[in-house]
Amino acid sequence: MGRAFTDGVSRENKVTLRTRKRSWKPLADLQGLSGRTKTIGSEMGPLVDVPAMVRIENDKWVFERISQETLTHLTHRLIIHETEGPRTLGATLDLNTAMQVAQGMAKTEGSVVLIEPLK
Repeated sequence: MGRAFTDGVSRENKVTLRTRKRSWKPLADLQGLSGRTKTIGSEMGPLVDVPAMVRIENDKWVFERISQETLTHLTHRLIIHETEGPRTLGATLDLNTAMQVAQGMAKTEGSVVLIEPLK
């Protein structure tokens, strides 16, 4: 018994195993997810830039869903120019509100807001 431990195991009785490299392919693993995303995206149609309806109540911004009736009554769009290009901040129901927001942005952010008529 002692001799078996000191001499080791004979070559014929040794078990040989090949080590397999694990091939991790994240893109292949996510193929189903990306395929479903593309299918759903094409079914939804093109993206439309819809400004958010924002109210200020008690010094807090309140975001609301926009109904079609409200969209038809919007009169002015607020646009800010950034290094990436122009970005729409939102739209207002009248010129007075647009002026108030533009003045507030000029005072607090130091940025210029373009007021563009929608109709």
